[in-house]
Amino acid sequence: MKKKERTVGLIMATIMSAAMGLIAAFLVRRGMNPQELASSPPAAVMYISNALESIFFGIIFTLILPMGKWGHALASKAGAVPPSLKFHLLNSLPVSMACAILVSAPVCFINIIQARSHMPPEVAPPLMAMFLSSWLKLLLPTAIIGYVISLLISPVVVKAVGLNVHSKRPPNIPEGMKPE
Repeated sequence: MKKKERTVGLIMATIMSAAMGLIAAFLVRRGMNPQELASSPPAAVMYISNALESIFFGIIFTLILPMGKWGHALASKAGAVPPSLKFHLLNSLPVSMACAILVSAPVCFINIIQARSHMPPEVAPPLMAMFLSSWLKLLLPTAIIGYVISLLISPVVVKAVGLNVHSKRPPNIPEGMKPE
């Protein structure tokens, strides 16, 4: 059971992080003026590097933090049980919010350091001001997108891995046996 839960977490982190990395790159590029676009890497490079950085940090945080347990704890405190919609809505919150905050921050910071390194020192804004203004613009969209992605893909991933979290089977009946 633990191995399947970890597998679900890693698959979810990979998919969510890749999607959020791609969307963040899109939002950043969309907000650039022509001069900034000319000095930034090509779109494909930016999308790929952002997705890979996001996946890297998403997997690391998934291995370190018990986000799945946090989701179950939140849902159970609210009295939600699987497979209810309330359970699904609450269970997805910690994973998506942790990914949005913890993954977007280091990825944004790395990208800001890279962008700042290409600026003349006399016109480059302070590093933390540049980072915080960029990160805060991305935080809400990545949180919303991460939550929606989590809601959409978690049932598919759980089913594909064979983790019967949303089963209606009573806990005292072994797998493969039918309740009477």
